[in-house]
Amino acid sequence: MNRFVNFYQRLTQRLRSNGGERGFTLIELLASLTLLSVIMGVIYSSITFGLNTYHKVRIQNELRDEGDVIMSTIISELYQVGPTRISQTDPYHQSMVLTLPEIQSEDGSDSSSVLEPIQIRAVKQADGTDKNTLVIGSGVNERIIEAQSDIVVDRTDPSASSITVSCMNNDAANGCGSGLIEIKLKLRQEFGNKNYDLDLESRFGF
Repeated sequence: MNRFVNFYQRLTQRLRSNGGERGFTLIELLASLTLLSVIMGVIYSSITFGLNTYHKVRIQNELRDEGDVIMSTIISELYQVGPTRISQTDPYHQSMVLTLPEIQSEDGSDSSSVLEPIQIRAVKQADGTDKNTLVIGSGVNERIIEAQSDIVVDRTDPSASSITVSCMNNDAANGCGSGLIEIKLKLRQEFGNKNYDLDLESRFGF
C-alpha cells in the first residue's frame, strides 16, 4: 500500500510540473489500473451490501405488518359476527365455517342460518399467477384480504399455514359452540432469488 501511495505522490508531482514531457511507464499504468479496480470493487461491495440490507429490512417489515393484518382480521371477524357454531370439515386444516346467528323473516314465521367460510386458498392475480391468500365469505359476499406476501400452504410441512378448530365435544365436523382455534401463518416474499419467511401463531378460545 505504501508503494501505491508513493506512486501517486510522484504522479501528482509530475502532473504539477510544467516542464516535464516524460510519459507514464507501462508498470505505472498497470499499478494505477490495479489500484483503481480495488477501490471500485470496495465501493461496489459497499453499495450492494447497503441495498441488500435495505431491501431485507423492508421485506421483514412488510411481512410483520401483513401478518398482523391477516391475524387481526380473522380474530375481528370472529368477535364481530358472533357465530353460534364453528365447524371444520377440511382434512387439511385450511378453512373453517362460521354459523352466524339465525335471521328471522319479517313475519317471524321462518328463520335461517347463514354460513360464512374463512379459508386460505389460491386466488388468481392480475398477472395471471395464483397466490394463496385469506378469503372470508363466499359468493357476492366474498372478501379477499389483499397482501403482497404469499401465505405458504404445504401439506408436508407442519410449520406451514393452517387453521385448526378443536371442539370441546371433539366433533368439529358437525360444529361446536365452544372450543379452541389455532391459527398458524407462514408468510413469504421473494427478493433476489431468495425467500424471506415469517411465522406467526395464535390460539384463542370461543
